[in-house]
Amino acid sequence: MNKKFLSAILFGALMVSSTGTFVSCKDYDDDIENLQGQINSNKDAIAALQKLVGEGKWVTNISPVENGFAVTMSDGTTTSITGIKGADGKDGTEWTIGEDGFWYKDGEKTTSQAIAKDGEDGKPGATAPSPKIDANGMWVVYEWDAVKGEFVEKTTEISAQGTSAYVVKKDGVYVLHIADETGKFQEVTLPATSDAFVVEAPAAVVKVKFQTAKWQPAVKNTTEKAKKAYKTLTEKFTDLAGIAANAIVKQGGELPVLVNPANVELTDKFDFSLQLAKGKVLDIALSNPVKGIADDWKVNNGSMSRAAKTEDCLWTLDVEPAYNEKDKKYATTENEEASLVVENEKGTVVKTAFAYQVSADEVKNNVTVQAGAVTYAPTIDLTAVDAKTEKAGIIYANEYKGKAIVKLRDQLNIEQYGLSLDGNVLTIANMPANVSDITVKLNVIALGLNGSAVDEDIDVTVNQDIQVAGGLEDKNVTLSTEKVSGAYTQNVLWDVADFQFTTATQKNAFFKAGKTMSVYLLDENGDKPETATYTYTTDDGLAQYKSDGKAAATSYSDFAKFGFSLNAAEYVPGTYAIVFEATDSAATIVKSEATMIVSNPKAEDIFKLVPDFTTANVLQVIGNYATVANKVVYDLEDGILAPDFAGSDVTYIDLDHKAWEEAMGADTEMGAIDWIDDLGRLSVYQNAWKGDDTKANEYMLNKERNIRATYTLYGNAKNTIDYDFKVIVKSSVYTADGSNVTVKAITGAFGKEVNMTSNISAVYALGINKGKALTLFGNAGGSTEKDVTDYDAPKTDAAGKYVVNTDATPIEIAKADLIKFGMTVDAYTALGADDKFFLTVENNDVTVGSENSTLKGWETIMTEVNKYYTYNNGTWGDKDGLSADEKAARDASAEVALFKAYKDKLAYDTKKETVTTQAKPASDEIKSVTFAWDDTKLAEKFVTSTTIGTDGKFTAKAEADIKASDLVNGKAELKVNMKVTDKWGMVMTKTYTVTIKK
Repeated sequence: MNKKFLSAILFGALMVSSTGTFVSCKDYDDDIENLQGQINSNKDAIAALQKLVGEGKWVTNISPVENGFAVTMSDGTTTSITGIKGADGKDGTEWTIGEDGFWYKDGEKTTSQAIAKDGEDGKPGATAPSPKIDANGMWVVYEWDAVKGEFVEKTTEISAQGTSAYVVKKDGVYVLHIADETGKFQEVTLPATSDAFVVEAPAAVVKVKFQTAKWQPAVKNTTEKAKKAYKTLTEKFTDLAGIAANAIVKQGGELPVLVNPANVELTDKFDFSLQLAKGKVLDIALSNPVKGIADDWKVNNGSMSRAAKTEDCLWTLDVEPAYNEKDKKYATTENEEASLVVENEKGTVVKTAFAYQVSADEVKNNVTVQAGAVTYAPTIDLTAVDAKTEKAGIIYANEYKGKAIVKLRDQLNIEQYGLSLDGNVLTIANMPANVSDITVKLNVIALGLNGSAVDEDIDVTVNQDIQVAGGLEDKNVTLSTEKVSGAYTQNVLWDVADFQFTTATQKNAFFKAGKTMSVYLLDENGDKPETATYTYTTDDGLAQYKSDGKAAATSYSDFAKFGFSLNAAEYVPGTYAIVFEATDSAATIVKSEATMIVSNPKAEDIFKLVPDFTTANVLQVIGNYATVANKVVYDLEDGILAPDFAGSDVTYIDLDHKAWEEAMGADTEMGAIDWIDDLGRLSVYQNAWKGDDTKANEYMLNKERNIRATYTLYGNAKNTIDYDFKVIVKSSVYTADGSNVTVKAITGAFGKEVNMTSNISAVYALGINKGKALTLFGNAGGSTEKDVTDYDAPKTDAAGKYVVNTDATPIEIAKADLIKFGMTVDAYTALGADDKFFLTVENNDVTVGSENSTLKGWETIMTEVNKYYTYNNGTWGDKDGLSADEKAARDASAEVALFKAYKDKLAYDTKKETVTTQAKPASDEIKSVTFAWDDTKLAEKFVTSTTIGTDGKFTAKAEADIKASDLVNGKAELKVNMKVTDKWGMVMTKTYTVTIKK
């Protein structure tokens, strides 16, 4: 037995399992950077090795190094490839196949046989596949199973944890197994000797098919036309006479193989064979190596069948299976995968993986001929697949070895375009310059693999690209801040005139052409991804306009602009490459590329500090002094006016603290303390919070601070924008601008009393009560009667059957809720498109088709709701003392869910509820609080009195007493000046707006 050697060198890699918490972002970032550096380094090393192999170099030595191995090439260069760094840095473990054909680990024999016993017909047995690692991190070897006649997986007890690279030597090559960033092993094959070369299957599975058919011309050609066609073909191709009736005829069968280095030239002096895993050499002849592969090889999910592009290292072999007269069939790979064995003139033998499947397709159908479309060239092979159309000019099916007679059939057609044919090669001498395509009229007589014949007239389309001088202009686009039809969109348009068409024919062809605009977001290196980020077509998103850019173009004469609607929610700022193509069938009318730079609107244009809280462009903050001891806490979002497309997803950074961190400043500096807490709030120490022990950098009031707010724009998590602003925290009982007094939004209803004091609050800014609530308005307490909504008394129609809204319109039940209201499924599925049902006071019996149902009425719903809800001191809410079971029943109640869904749609009567308040005096520091309308004449239009009492109450006029023309969007907004006078006679004025509406 020949000595066979295999080595697998294993390397440790960093595998971290942690239940702790990272405390240093810098350390974590460094780990990521180091990991990415190793990944990039391996990619570069592999590329360098592959380049050397392509130049004819080979491996002279592979030796283990710390966490990896060093590969020395025949030119003396050494390249290191390492796994992710391990903690121990140990060298790898070596696996070998001994002379006895068994696996050895570090020189110790295992029980697993790695070489097949001698194969059939005395042929040498196959070598086992390379070891691998299973999901549990254990080594798996392949051992020979004599009973099954194949290699089977065997999981060893040897741990492979941490392995990220190993190498296998067998069959004259080294196979490097390198883990990528996903943990999946990638294979790189390198020649092991000076005369070695590498052969690989282009895919994990390569399906090689040839065709067979029974030769039956007499049976297949029954019409006079077919008989005449067959006779013409036999006169042209005299070799057909030697085919006996009912003989099995074969054609086709091409086997692709990848060969390295690139300078290796396969010739007929090489020996080629296909071998199964158990050693059997198949009776399939492989010959006539040709560089490149056919255009119709394709790879799909790792399986290759006819179609992939020609590459320098790809070769094709003719496949000639032997015919078994006894079995009446050709040799195949017997439903197994075979390895391609290649031996050169020097006797060097190399093998591919077991990847090839050779099988036969029996052809029973007759030959057919169809017309295709091709791209114009002065000469065109009509049987070759066109790169653009992906079709040939003449499309055959079930033909026999290209045996066909092709003729030009129309003299006018010939003279018009200067057509001539040489076999299958068409020459066009007079191609018009301003047309996108011409038709070439042919007659084709073709022979089928089964002896059938066909005589067809076909019209082949020859497409032509139109050359223009201009093209797309580059664009600079700022994402829209204006909502159009519910979305932030804008049209990005180009002018047709930019293409500089010289004739109406060209412009008309452009107008009618199918257009595709592919938009690619370039990466940080300016590289374009393989797949377009966005694609617009004339059928989907790419529109054609008249000169106004709004009305759709109707013909080439009014066609002036084209483009797409850019949705700000889908784009992120960056540089985009635009590839535009207009085609007519497969003819390219226009192809152009441009750059589009997309930017966010400027932060200072879309974000503003709340004017009432801002002085000299600095946000003035009072904050909440009760939330955190010794600190003023403030929600910064309350001080920023943000557009709705900015959303609520915002984070804040203390820029002064960040600068201090980057500068590694001293602990005594002001930047040492982060003004943003873990909840994203402004959190600032009160002055002298430790008395005399307070550090200088902990006196933070009345000091400006630089803050950055980072928003997500347009609901797109990948699009963020920074808004930088200044903030200052102030506190005092008196402030000149009344900034320690807060007025929340005050809204009143027409015809109702409005108590403004409930929405006005203040805090102490200085003194021992700093940060505590400052009571501006005292009250005597006691009980009052309050009008509340009586949910048990909905408004109804005149008949008292239906509940109605404020417009006295019945409430329609949403179709999606009908089953919840009690409709049966059979009735629901029988609903017509126009069937409608309305909410009734009592339960309502309804009929749909032949199905009867009872829909719940409002009384039924309220019977259930009243079990859980009531008015508590004038406020609607849970009944006191609900048990856990009752709360669970409430939450599961269908009636409660319907109540919540429909209660705001109904109009109700009101009822009186007693409200009890506790007595509370105003703070001692407050002398008086008065109110006055900012514009008395304006107020007269909307309130019953222009005088506001010290209790902050006023009564709005009934809507019927107000002129509709005085309202804006159905509401009125009045400014109120509130003056707060303290016991020292200082006066603070606060102006705010009250909204009065329904």
